[in-house]
Amino acid sequence: MSRIIIFLLGVAGLAVLAGLAGTQELGRAFSRVSPQALSVLFTLQLATLLASAWIWYFLLNRQSGIPFYSVFLVNQAAGLIESLTPSVKLGGEAAKVYLFRQRTGQSYQDLAGTLLVHKFITMAPFVVLCLVLVLPALFMFDLPVYFYLSLGALTALCAGLGLLCYGKNGKTEKDKSQKSLPGPKAPGGLEPLKKAASRIALFLQQSRLSASRLLSTRQTLATMFVSLTIWVFYPVKVYLACTFLGLDVHPIIICLATLFAYMVSMVPLLPGGLGTYEGSMALFFTLGGLTPAEGLAVALLSRLTTFWFPLLISAMSCLALSRTSSLLPRQTSR
Repeated sequence: MSRIIIFLLGVAGLAVLAGLAGTQELGRAFSRVSPQALSVLFTLQLATLLASAWIWYFLLNRQSGIPFYSVFLVNQAAGLIESLTPSVKLGGEAAKVYLFRQRTGQSYQDLAGTLLVHKFITMAPFVVLCLVLVLPALFMFDLPVYFYLSLGALTALCAGLGLLCYGKNGKTEKDKSQKSLPGPKAPGGLEPLKKAASRIALFLQQSRLSASRLLSTRQTLATMFVSLTIWVFYPVKVYLACTFLGLDVHPIIICLATLFAYMVSMVPLLPGGLGTYEGSMALFFTLGGLTPAEGLAVALLSRLTTFWFPLLISAMSCLALSRTSSLLPRQTSR
């Protein structure tokens, strides 16, 4: 229930933004968008969802067999949890691990390693794209300081994830087995904490080993290229949204506004980045000469394509999966 309330707060925030920007101006802007234009945007988004599911399908089939249809359903069903959870996709990723374990039989350690690789493969191209675009923007626009702060934090996070997945491990199977052996007992009530810390450390170590062995260098670069293509399609969809709304915006502004909006929406404030994505994009578009109402119209049309339309598919995927299995682990009473 609390997640639904937070989700509704995000929707209320959008209503406030619309009121501040001017509902009449927004209505006039949206009146220019035809059903054919929406079908083009929805088709591109569906292609993006299929490509995103393919990355998971490729990674999972390195160690087990699972049909693409099942991967797509799980990926979309977990997307519903991501959209209702104010986190950096942590709730949805946990659901993916649980559901993929049901369908592949892989251990949680192996699936956690696959998750680490997936996160790095999908995040690294995004960071590279941001860094490439920010270079010409330095000489063309006066970018806000929080753009650079967000980009710096995201770059550091991506570098840490890469080291976690592919850094020098320095551990052998012998080391792992020794680590699992009982050591000297800690005094008093610290013993349970020590055991829990040891189990967590061993789990992370095994996940790192699984991640480092999952893909070859060639396979990693190939999947990164697919991920880069997916990210490139997001500014393309925003460009088409601007075109369908009859707005002329510099392409670099479109790219920066799109990527910056996604960076800000990753901060765990509201579910799915509701309000933060739209507000950030609208604010950034004012740098390109648009009015707040025009910038918000682009952001809302973009979110209709990349958030609300996938949310509908996610809901249908949840219904399909719930007929065969539980979507989340059952809590056992103690």
